[in-house]
Order: sequence, then structure tokens, then C-alpha cells
Amino acid sequence: MAGDPYPSPPPAARFVGIDLGVTCVVASCSAEERNAISICTNDVSGRSTPAAVSFDGKLRHVGVNAEGRLMSAPKQTISHLPLALVASDSAQKRAEKYQFLFPTQEDGKLGPVTFDGKDFPVPSCGPLSVLLRTLSGYAVDEGTTLQQLCIAVPDFLSDKELAVVHDAVGLADLAASTHLLRHSDAVAVAFAHSQGSSLLPEGTEERTVGFVDIGSSHGTVSVVRFARKEGAPDEASSPLAAGISAEFLYRCSEEELGVQSLMTALLKEAISRIEQKHSCKVKLGTKSGVRLANEAVHALKQLSMLPDAEMGLEAFMPEGPEGPEIDVSVPLTRTVFEAAAASVLSRLKEVLAAAAAIGPLEAVELVGGGGRIPAVQKLVKDAVGESVPLRFGLDGASCVASGAVAWAAGRRPLSAMDAAMGVGGLDQEELGRIRTHEAEIEAVHSEEVQRLEKRNTLESYVYQVRDWMNGKNGSLLNPSELNPYLDKVVLWFEDADMAEEPTSYQAYADKLQEVETFVKETGAAYFEQKAKEHEDQEKEIEKAAAAERERRKELGMDFDKDERAMKKEDRIRLAQKNKDEGNDMFKAQKFDDAVRRYKKAIDHVSRPEVVSNMTPDEAEEAKKIKVSCHLNSAQCYIKAGEAAAQSGGKNAAEPFYKKAHSACI
Repeated sequence: MAGDPYPSPPPAARFVGIDLGVTCVVASCSAEERNAISICTNDVSGRSTPAAVSFDGKLRHVGVNAEGRLMSAPKQTISHLPLALVASDSAQKRAEKYQFLFPTQEDGKLGPVTFDGKDFPVPSCGPLSVLLRTLSGYAVDEGTTLQQLCIAVPDFLSDKELAVVHDAVGLADLAASTHLLRHSDAVAVAFAHSQGSSLLPEGTEERTVGFVDIGSSHGTVSVVRFARKEGAPDEASSPLAAGISAEFLYRCSEEELGVQSLMTALLKEAISRIEQKHSCKVKLGTKSGVRLANEAVHALKQLSMLPDAEMGLEAFMPEGPEGPEIDVSVPLTRTVFEAAAASVLSRLKEVLAAAAAIGPLEAVELVGGGGRIPAVQKLVKDAVGESVPLRFGLDGASCVASGAVAWAAGRRPLSAMDAAMGVGGLDQEELGRIRTHEAEIEAVHSEEVQRLEKRNTLESYVYQVRDWMNGKNGSLLNPSELNPYLDKVVLWFEDADMAEEPTSYQAYADKLQEVETFVKETGAAYFEQKAKEHEDQEKEIEKAAAAERERRKELGMDFDKDERAMKKEDRIRLAQKNKDEGNDMFKAQKFDDAVRRYKKAIDHVSRPEVVSNMTPDEAEEAKKIKVSCHLNSAQCYIKAGEAAAQSGGKNAAEPFYKKAHSACI
């Protein structure tokens, strides 16, 4: 799907990795700092994004906003996208297992959905392409470009399902820069990346590590041998080339081993108890069934930490045909859970035994939410023996995305799986029709978004003007004339919302301009006063800035500040780098350069946006960096003062000694 694996990227290029699952995670790194991988956040600042798309009038919601409509518009919300790519027996079982509330067609299309007054089914590659474009957009914003994208897909996807992913990538216009990996491949790459040079230290030729990844939709048990390799062509020009290969000695990935299977077993136990206790029949695939399933997820999490848990729901469903709504409470213990999930745990035991038989393991890395379940940990320990340590060195929520972006950036101990995809599942004519339809949907959606934004701008402006009238100098706005006018605007606004035909973007824009003009003319004295206060404030700021510049100059602090927008992790890392550079300069007796490096390091960890978001560990690390840099700066001034004293006497050294004293304050 992509060309040269290591082209020379521009400085603003980004490498991106996507964990494509029931929930998706995006990671990225820059071309300049390929080892500095960061997890990208979505529209609501979350790290994980549901694989869902929902249709709402003239709007198409993606991710978190789509999942929020799952209960209010279940048939318009396509959830669990990677599990609903083609029509098959497996897809039907998934629909029952995950309680899909949206309809599907015999030909594999999803829906029908209603959009812009029309009902139509959608091919799965359409919504998936929108999801992929949205996810990649979380990593590539204005001013940056996508250099390479690596998408990690569930191991169990069939060739037909992979073909749908291929079609979706093409529809999203990402094909030229995209590769695919299996989830288990990405986990192995993430492990290699996290280990760095310590993966195979000098004198070590190979390591064999086990991985047990019990994720939401599937579980994977694998044994990977990491070994040195010589002159591999795909590593030759990689910025992260380590000359290391990853070979899977064993790999078994099954949907039956996922957390969803364990949760389903717990759900069946709960349903059995509820039906025995109450005169009701619990039906899955309904809103009440989804509520109960969500409660089962919480109960499973509790049982991972505590010996018992309780599933409780108020006003769950009617008792009997015409009975009152009942509150349900189902107490659970780990013993009950393990008995209910006996078949899943038994199958996991078989797979673990087969993996352990491959040969001695250095360690087993537990990945995914299921790795925290005590029963799972016990099965792993029983299979590999007490002498093999269980480790949790990889973040189960983000390691797949991290492995994908590390691969995209050049750490490639194994090959991508693009070849298995062929040319996709649809011919060019059909893809052309879908592309045209998707463009029409996007055009309607974008126009509706702009219309609603202008509507909201008008509404916000009316509220803002009323706040001005209630605030400082509000009397200057002439409230006696302005309030009645705003009341009329509110009535117009309500009529516009209730109109049979949606009020157009232009109508809102014209009304907003009319309101702004009236307010500025009526309250001219208020805006003149506001402009004067702003001008005075700007003068005060400039005066303070000039004083600060003079202070920095007198203290020798006039150096180039790094004003780039960076994450706190990057600031801390650069601070350590600047401190180390300063130490090198000090050893070379280049004291001026050393002081500049130390001051840059201090500045990185002293910025308000960094200090306000530090964890306790990060704050302690920053404190150590600052103390070290302050003391080292003082030592530089002392050394410079000694040199000045030799050439110019005590008076020449005095300024340096004062700076040394100031550096320690």
C-alpha cells in the first residue's frame, strides 16, 4: 500500500499508528524525534475512541459523539465497526455477543440508516473510511503532514475483512502512506521499542519472550524470539535501525479468549439469577440488555481487584407483562465468575500449555485488560512455572498503537501484512460509486455543521451582551433600549428553531450581523470605554515586559527561549538533554555555553503549562533538574570569576560571583 519505507521526511511530518479495535487508540511521533511517541487525544481529550459512526438528520457523528447516541438512536448508530465488516457466521455471532442494535443486510451492508431525509444501507467500508480519516486527524493537524501510517488490525480478521479495511483506507485517501500490522505484531514491536538498546545488550544474541494479550474482542498468546540480524534491507536506512528481527515461534489468536467472552459468561450467570428471582424474561439486543451488559463490564473490573462485586440496576424492566419496574441486584464472587467462565478459561489453559511447550521463556508480558484478572494470571503462572516472571511492562491501552507508530517510524523487526490484502474487495466502479456517495454525505454534514455553528454563535452573542449589561460599565450599553431589542431577537431565534424548513446558514449570518451592528451603535460608549481599558492594559503589559527584559539582561538570563508548543513529557526530556549538554560544555570549560544550556533546561520545566500538569514523579524529576542546573550555573560563574580575577583582579571577578550567588537563590 505504500512506497519507499524510509523517504526523507520534512520536519513537520508525523508518523502515525492506529490501534483499530472495538475502541481505537492513536499514537504519533515527529520526524525529528522518532523515539518520542505520544498518545493522541480525541475531540473530548480522551485517549480511546469508540469505533462507531452515527447518522443524525444531516449530521454524521464519529467516535465518542456517535457512541453517545447508542441508546437514543440505536438503529442509526453503527458500533463495533471492525467486527461488522462482512456478512458471515462469525459476524452473526458477534452481533449476538456484543448486542448490536443496528440492522444489517444479507449482502453485508449496514442499516438502513436515515440521513438527510433518505433511507439507505451503507457498505461497511464507507463508515470505516470516515473513522480512519477522523482518527488520523487526531495526530495530523494544521501545519503538519502525514508521512506514514500504520494500522494494527485484530489478528482474527479474515481475508475478506482485510479487503474491506483496504477499501476503507483507499476511500479515506490514505493508501499511499499506509501499512497494516496484526495486533500481535504491534505488541512485539512495542516491546522491542520499549526495551531500546537493552533488548539485546552486548553479548546477548537472542531472547525468547511470551506475550499474553487478553483484549476486549480477542485474546492472543504468542512466543516471540528476538535475535540479531545482519544487513537486512528493510533496516539498512532506518533511523531506528537496530539490526533485530522478531520471529513468532507460536501464535494463537481467538475471539473466544477475549474479555468480551468472559463478560458474556458473567452476563449469562446474572440473567439466569434475575429470571429465577423475578417473573421476567431478560432479552439481549435491547436497551435493557445493553444496560445489563454495561453493568457486567463494571462487575468484571471489580472482580479483577476485589474478591466480590455486585451488579445493580434501578428500574431495570417490568416484572411480568404489566408489572412494576424492578430493581435488580446480583451479588458475585470470583468463584462464581470462574465457574461461569469455565469453558473460556479451559481453552486459555490449553493454548497456554501449547505456548509453554515451545521452549524456555525469559518472561511473560501480560497485556490487555484481561491480564489483570487473577484467574488468568494463575493459568499463566501454572503453564510457564514459578521461575518465569510475569511482567506488566507494556501499557495495555496504548501499546498496540505505540507499536504501530514505532513500526511506521522505522523500527521494523518484522514485515507488514499488506501482501495478504490483495487489491481489496470491491471493483473500481463500485468504489467510485461509494466514494461519490461518501462525498455527498460529507458535503451535507459539513454544511449542517457550519449552519449550526453560526446558529450557536448568534445565541452565544445574545447571552454575552446580557452578561455585559450586568457587569462593569453595563449602564453604558443603554439597557433600556437594548433589552427590548434582545427580547425580540430571542423570539426570532425561537421561531427559527421551530420553522418547518431549517433556517439557513445565511439567515443566521445576516441576523448575527444585524444584532452586532445594533449593539455596537446603541452601546457605543461602552465599547469606547472597553477599547480604552484594553489600550491601558496593553501599555501595562509592555511596561512589565520591558522591566522583565531588563531584569533578565542584568542577571545574564538573556538567552533564546524555546517557545515551541510541546507536551510536558517532551519538555522534561529536553530539559534533561540541555542539562547533559551543559555538563559537557562545563567539562570543556565553555562556561558561557554551559550556562545557556542550564537556563534552557530550567525554562523547560518551569513553564506554567508544564508545572500545572505534572505528576508527583514528574515534579520530583523536574526539581532535581532545576537544583542541579542552578548549582552547576553557580559553579560556571565561579570558574569564570576565577579566570577574570587572574587577568583583571578582584574587581573584575566580582560580577561573576554575584551571578553565582543569584543562581543559587
